[in-house]
Amino acid sequence: MMRLRILGGPGFYPGKIQLTKPPLPELANIADRITTSLASGMLTKGEQLSEFEAEVQQNLGVKYAIGVSSCTIGLVLSLGALKMAKGLKHSDNKKVLIPSFTFLATASATCQAGFDPVFVDSNPETYYIDPVDLEKKIVEDTFAIVCTHVFGNPTGVDQILAVAKKHSLPVVFDAAHGFGIQHDGKPIGGEGSASSFSLTPTKLLTSGEGGFVTTNDEEVTYNIRILREYGTQIGHHDMVYPGLNGRMSELHAILGRWGLTKLDDEANNRNKRVEKYRELLKSIPGITFQKVDKSDRCSYKDLGIKIDGEKFGLTRDQLIKVLTAENFECKTYFCPPVHKHTYFANTTGGTDSCPNATKLSEQMLCPPLYGNMTDVQQEAIAGAIIDAHKLSPQIKKVLG
Repeated sequence: MMRLRILGGPGFYPGKIQLTKPPLPELANIADRITTSLASGMLTKGEQLSEFEAEVQQNLGVKYAIGVSSCTIGLVLSLGALKMAKGLKHSDNKKVLIPSFTFLATASATCQAGFDPVFVDSNPETYYIDPVDLEKKIVEDTFAIVCTHVFGNPTGVDQILAVAKKHSLPVVFDAAHGFGIQHDGKPIGGEGSASSFSLTPTKLLTSGEGGFVTTNDEEVTYNIRILREYGTQIGHHDMVYPGLNGRMSELHAILGRWGLTKLDDEANNRNKRVEKYRELLKSIPGITFQKVDKSDRCSYKDLGIKIDGEKFGLTRDQLIKVLTAENFECKTYFCPPVHKHTYFANTTGGTDSCPNATKLSEQMLCPPLYGNMTDVQQEAIAGAIIDAHKLSPQIKKVLG
């Protein structure tokens, strides 16, 4: 029986399957901490944040963990801390190399920190920043490198650090997808000068909103804490450098502390779900999964698969229409790549400076993925993808 809804069938699943569902507590699990926090009258810079910072520090095996209001702010603070350490003014223009295949916040934070972003192409297999293109784009006034763990994949980090060391450049990691990653068997967070993590609701670990900067550098930590407090030293009202309010509230910290206890289970469960997707779709032409080294654990904040339209029979965008008709929530990442966003479009002289990133953005599809999704849900999604391949000629006629 033909089941695809787009062709008039009954569909593969009776309800909606969301893109993601983060682990969230029952109110009873966090009620005591909320009550205590409210009774204390300290809704920011209190005990909950201090405890959360200590727990993240221990979990990731880093010397310092600083709670911030978002990953984006964490990137701004990290780059600002490096600028402070070099004795530069906030207005001193320097170039920072960043990936194009990343969320736009990577570029926005770079600009907000007072730098000019220079876009670097991607490795088409790992989706990581390409070390060859990176080295080509290093110039005299390059100040630093910002590198993204795309979808939570750390495969490629060592090559980037090697290029950075060769040219004496600091590296800041956009670790928005970073909680749940393991590189060579250990959590990430201590590589380079700093890493900035996200705690938004699409992540494995969420506090609703918020983020963390982690580092093993004492000076970077000191500077970030200043910049997080409007650019003032603790207990003073004397701005020593342009900063902002980058604090995390106590209530966000409470939610995050509970989520941290579930992080490893969520990461392991997502990896099991990805293996099931791989098994279900392994014989379908035109589908390629992200390459992750066996020594690494990807957090799989998203499962990014490439759809080769010629081999699969439908383009990525046509397949999304099929899955949307099934009521399966999917996303495209990162489309368009950041170097083609309106603000940056005129900086490349009319040429495509990141062709791999452009192609990835045209082929990337992220199906639903979360730790407690069921076999039935996964089999329904995979079944719809398989039938979309088999029935691609009929689907093209319907889509026009």
